[in-house]
Amino acid sequence: MGHDSHDSHGHEHTNPHAIPEADKDLPLRIRSIDFIKHNPNIFHVGLFDSSNLSILGGNAFLASTFAGASFGWWYFGSKARINPVSFYANIMLSFSRIFLGGVVGGFVGYLRFGDRQRLHNAWVAERLRRRYPESMTLDKHDLWRFKGVKPTHSYYKWT
Repeated sequence: MGHDSHDSHGHEHTNPHAIPEADKDLPLRIRSIDFIKHNPNIFHVGLFDSSNLSILGGNAFLASTFAGASFGWWYFGSKARINPVSFYANIMLSFSRIFLGGVVGGFVGYLRFGDRQRLHNAWVAERLRRRYPESMTLDKHDLWRFKGVKPTHSYYKWT
């Protein structure tokens, strides 16, 4: 098998008309699945990576989540003053309102401040790495040369 990105004559398939970009800048825009297949490791974001918060929207995302949770807490507190409930129902309802408010606030914060392009690329890279474990060994650099080039790796032949 050897280098799967070469043809039988030893030439690498690249796009000579592609605009040069640094590898670190490639995940910042939505890319096609065929382009991500050349090296999904550049686009992959680990689950506990510190850059995940910036994909969601950073501090603005956290502020909107906190604002939504605060609104849920205030809303439930206003309702509970008028219509008191038992101790256990009070705990369950207060946590559910705070959680619902936080989820809605986080969703609004992501839509307003999140980076959907990086999330899309990271999601596609994660799915490729799970479906084709061999792709985790790819280490191509200067990936911009492969824009518009269909990957020729043997394990992608069915896609």
